[in-house]
Amino acid sequence: MSSEDAQIRVFVSSMSANSTTVNQQKNIEQVLEAKRVNFIKIDIASNSESKDEMRTIMGDEHGLAPQICNGNVYCGNYETFAEANEAGTLFDFLKLPNPNQEQS
Repeated sequence: MSSEDAQIRVFVSSMSANSTTVNQQKNIEQVLEAKRVNFIKIDIASNSESKDEMRTIMGDEHGLAPQICNGNVYCGNYETFAEANEAGTLFDFLKLPNPNQEQS
């Protein structure tokens, strides 16, 4: 997987002591891997510039990981990710073409 292929960026925090956050981050990774979606995981705990970038993209100066973007376009947080996955609209949420649908 080259970085050019991975336009989906998942902002995570490796320093979170909150078990809910840790589980959400793992779930996002598992779902994306199962759906064969290329993504880049960005650890905001190891780089304050990445945290600032995530917060700028999402438009919230106090935003916390996990957050999901397609390039520099904000997709949403874990809750909206999980809702889209449940509803079968994950590729719409990620702003990607659905590989399971015929392209016209």
